[in-house]
Amino acid sequence: VSRSSIAGNEWHTLDFGDVEKELAAKLSDDDISKVLLHIDAANKLKRLRLTNCINISGAGLVSLSGSTSIEQIDLSLVGAHQRPILDPKPPLDCDLVLPILDCIINHGRC
Repeated sequence: VSRSSIAGNEWHTLDFGDVEKELAAKLSDDDISKVLLHIDAANKLKRLRLTNCINISGAGLVSLSGSTSIEQIDLSLVGAHQRPILDPKPPLDCDLVLPILDCIINHGRC
């Protein structure tokens, strides 16, 4: 079982799979954005797992654009060993997420 790790104010992993499933399912892009900004994720976070965050489009990830610390973003939305088929289909939008990921890969040269 993965556990989000924090030592002082140094975040390494933020795994929404560690949050109660019903709560994670209610989180919006605005909620995700506020959490990422609060922990200064663009500069501190190494791994982000959006397990059970089935209500997001990806717009809440914009604060990670140009991050130099992020190493892994798991957009699978379901936990390990769970069926990857969600009904209704989640609103995750490639047109929103791909430019953010591209900006991260290019270290802010967007």
